[in-house]
Amino acid sequence: MSKLTGKILTKEEAEAIAEKVLEFADPSADTIVNVQLSNAQNTRFSRNEITTQLDASLGQVTVTSMMNGKTGNGVTQRFDDDGLMEAVRWAEEATRDGPGEHGTSRLIQPRSYPVPPNLWSEASRAVDIEDRIERAVSAIERTEGFVSAGTLDLNVASMLVANSAGLVGYCRSTNGSLSMSARTSDNTGSGWAGKAIYDFGELDAEAIANRATDKADRSREPQAVEPARYTVILEPDAYAQMIFYMMRYHMDLPSAESGFSAFAAPGGGTKIGQQVFDDRLSFVSDPMDPDGPFCPFNPVGIPFDRTHWVQDGILRNLSYGDDTAAERGRDYPLANPVAVRLQPKEGTQLSTLDEMIATCERGIYVSRLTTLFADFQRLVFTGVTRDGTWLVERGRITRPIANMRYVDSHMFFLNNLEAIGEPVLTSGGSFVLPPVRSRDFNFTAIADAV
Repeated sequence: MSKLTGKILTKEEAEAIAEKVLEFADPSADTIVNVQLSNAQNTRFSRNEITTQLDASLGQVTVTSMMNGKTGNGVTQRFDDDGLMEAVRWAEEATRDGPGEHGTSRLIQPRSYPVPPNLWSEASRAVDIEDRIERAVSAIERTEGFVSAGTLDLNVASMLVANSAGLVGYCRSTNGSLSMSARTSDNTGSGWAGKAIYDFGELDAEAIANRATDKADRSREPQAVEPARYTVILEPDAYAQMIFYMMRYHMDLPSAESGFSAFAAPGGGTKIGQQVFDDRLSFVSDPMDPDGPFCPFNPVGIPFDRTHWVQDGILRNLSYGDDTAAERGRDYPLANPVAVRLQPKEGTQLSTLDEMIATCERGIYVSRLTTLFADFQRLVFTGVTRDGTWLVERGRITRPIANMRYVDSHMFFLNNLEAIGEPVLTSGGSFVLPPVRSRDFNFTAIADAV
């Protein structure tokens, strides 16, 4: 039987720590306690050899105190009484004499949270260093004749939130990924593949390696094509970073109302109620999503309800804090988990990548894009294609092409859709996205990159 290397706290263990904190806290304060323990495991390889191994546990208790019209925080990595009392003292001193943030929020009242499906795997918790090495070696062995590099990550975590109103919420999770690239020995071709998992038993390292080497082999000796606007076929991982930036920096109401986000309306206000994407698309965050589950509450206990940010192309919601929640008669804020599914509308004809290629007269197939802001406010990005880029002509891939720089945005190409595929969990986790084919993607220059 494998040794359990993924150390976490049970609900009972974490709750005992939280109860001590609440006992130490000033009874006149509103107090929130967050107790986390995670085990991060990592195996890296480069030039077809394992280079580093990591197995690190990190525990943390965060105390939030709200009184005197201010909010203060104290953090400790010690779970003993002295460490907990010190965190309480730091938090409360910030609300009395220190620079604690002005303003407080209502405590989340006692409630239950659902248990997301597939978020926890005993098989993942049981993984040890030998298991990781075996899986990494199986990938490396499939890259003979190529130069490979990559990383295998696994994280096992527990989180408990409690407050002085009597709330207790507990979540445990396992997640991981294998991401790797392969380069041809003549240094003219490069390929990449990756997969995120919750259950380590579902990680097919050999299949990932085969996909990376196949792309590398087929991208040898690329030829340049003229930069222009092309129909583009994008794998889900190619534009996942764009969706992350949107969810992380642009899905909040204050930024839109202040005119600093892509969802600010010209002349003031927001674009809520307006069409912002193709009417076949919806952006939905749901901790109960079986393909991309996540903990159903944030570190202070605000629930993550199923939320349509965009529904049938129309912007429906932006996240907001407790002041706005109180104004709207809600018991708690609308929180943003920075995790989302891009879901095609029911009844939409879905296409596989092969079908997208077969029905494309002329276009470019893209495996990956590097992603940097070209215009933060408008969510416009720039970067280069990487790890497998091909010209598509008359329904088939005809040749590899040199990488190109682009200036474009999902705000554009998700409004120029020609075909949509089945959403899948991207290699970084958190985002469940479909492959897409879109017209008029803006390639601006040849890029000197393999």
